[in-house]
Amino acid sequence: MKKSIITVCIACATLTGCVDLMQEPQSFLTPENIEYSEENVVSLTNGLYKTLWWNNWGFNCRPQILGLGADDLIGGSPQKRHYIADELMIDGTTFNGDTETIWQNMYAVIQGCSQLLEGLTVTTDLPDDKKKQYMGEAHFMRAFAYFQLVRWFGDVPGFTDSKCTADILGNTNITRNKVEDIYNLIIIPDLKVAEEYLPNRGRTAAKNSTANKWAAKACLADVYLTMAGWPLKKTENYALARDKAKEIIDNGGFSLVAHYEDLWKEATKSDDQEHIFALNHSVTEQASNYGISYMTSEEEGGWGDYLADAAFYERYPNDERKAFNYVTVFVKKDGEEVPYQNSAMKSPAVNKYRDYGTKTSAQSAGITALYRYADVLLTYAEAQNKADHGPNELAYKCINEIRRRAMGGTDNNLATGLNEEAFDQAVFDERGWEFFAEFKRWFQLIRTEKVYEANQYNSRVKAALDKTGITKDNRRVYLMPLPEREQEDCGFEPNPR
Repeated sequence: MKKSIITVCIACATLTGCVDLMQEPQSFLTPENIEYSEENVVSLTNGLYKTLWWNNWGFNCRPQILGLGADDLIGGSPQKRHYIADELMIDGTTFNGDTETIWQNMYAVIQGCSQLLEGLTVTTDLPDDKKKQYMGEAHFMRAFAYFQLVRWFGDVPGFTDSKCTADILGNTNITRNKVEDIYNLIIIPDLKVAEEYLPNRGRTAAKNSTANKWAAKACLADVYLTMAGWPLKKTENYALARDKAKEIIDNGGFSLVAHYEDLWKEATKSDDQEHIFALNHSVTEQASNYGISYMTSEEEGGWGDYLADAAFYERYPNDERKAFNYVTVFVKKDGEEVPYQNSAMKSPAVNKYRDYGTKTSAQSAGITALYRYADVLLTYAEAQNKADHGPNELAYKCINEIRRRAMGGTDNNLATGLNEEAFDQAVFDERGWEFFAEFKRWFQLIRTEKVYEANQYNSRVKAALDKTGITKDNRRVYLMPLPEREQEDCGFEPNPR
């Protein structure tokens, strides 16, 4: 089994070497053969973000595919990407390329972070303030990568040593460390260092595109909120999530932009009024997957990989977000207009990612929002209500800010006097509307254990659930199957199917 550790690390190094780091492969920039000048450190640090994209838009395409088990999107081709519970959860090999890409990319990021931290710890080439800034980014990105892994796969190998000589518990044989250990021994410590070391805004011209202090705090609040739900159910962490979110509200200097649609415009994607941390794409570097994959088969060149769930659309409040988020009439090459009800999949299309200038390629520019101020507001509202068994004035203010923006600035306040359960449901619903198609809904459903309930509205999805025997009390669908290669090479037991 020790051989498997070496295999994993070699794979990480190989993947990292495939990433363009300012024209210099990261495999050539290692602690053993570089000087830690700021130029080299910038190259290594930039590589941590770029590695997310290895292998066909890994972090942009793959999570959207694997998140099709949520209720906001559907796969647009029944033969290729039907409902995930009917294919992925029963046949663990159906999306093996997608699970393997996420697994490999996250471990490539982790290995690169650990390598950079080891080099910066011993170098005298940089002043301490500069070292701390780049170390903060590495700590953040390592925590971010592990946070993805534990939510997709559950127990995973935990390494903070770039050579993978031992895991976080000192084991020299590769094993899957418990989710709670990954949180307590890697993710939370890394984020606490990151929030101490990182500056208030990112170091690049697009200040939302590299990690900053508030991104670390937002991620930490998200971590605490997640730990309070399934599978750990550490409900005492609601208070920690509440307090961390309030730090950002009180001191971060962020606010909601006036109009929701402005968040997704190519011209304003680098704005950091609301975007705390985001990935900025161009067609030639870190391209997104927001092109023809999001266009319907009726539209010229459209692949129809991802479509909106019609039942979710029909439940969506009639506000500015709904008007912006959806395309409900498709224009064919000959000019014929096709209402979504008459289309092949009888579902609307996603409009959110259509301002990025390409209708001929899957590669696109645009933005992938990872943490917005809206996340922080709803995290506070949810966590405070759960921690204190009822909403306070600030919790109401947080959700009402979002509801008011959704109505173009018109008052749209939630009813007062709600009890804990009713307010929690209101926040749950608001998250779904606000973060439609933003890679967040699946994680929300599993931590709140509402996968089954949320998927009762779409008759096609319900039929798939009934066919597979997935029930309200069956949690086997909450984790992705491990990649086949990891099961075979490392001897890992598969996740329950």
